[in-house]
Amino acid sequence: MANMQYIQLTAKMEQWDDSSYTNQTTGEVVEKRQLSLIIPGMHDRLLVEFTRAQSPTDDLLDMWELEESWIVVGADGLRALGFTRSNARAGERATGAMVVFQGVEVREVTGDERRNLQTARKQQKAQAKARRAQRQAEKKAAQATPPAAETQSA
Repeated sequence: MANMQYIQLTAKMEQWDDSSYTNQTTGEVVEKRQLSLIIPGMHDRLLVEFTRAQSPTDDLLDMWELEESWIVVGADGLRALGFTRSNARAGERATGAMVVFQGVEVREVTGDERRNLQTARKQQKAQAKARRAQRQAEKKAAQATPPAAETQSA
């Protein structure tokens, strides 16, 4: 039976870690694998947790981490963890949240998917460059045009 997934993430693999916690009600130790993923253009990392049973092997995770491979992760849920910053920077709020996706499957992207990602990223960069150039041209035009009030008062 296939896993139900509601969220699909495509990102670069940055690193992975083993972690565990103790279930407070049963006392059972639950082992997890946590993947840290990067989406180009985003400043924050994505975190995805897997149970040991659903996680890829250590060798495969090591290879993806070493090669910074593009992967596709299917998740069936997420949870937000709230926290308070002890040293908030200027412009930051004193509270924050971190979202952790609950992964159910993961695979490396195919060659076609990789080419589509590269094409989409190039288009995105070209559009951003065109918007910057347009804003800069508008700014220069506004600076070159003298204010109407000064020319009429003379």
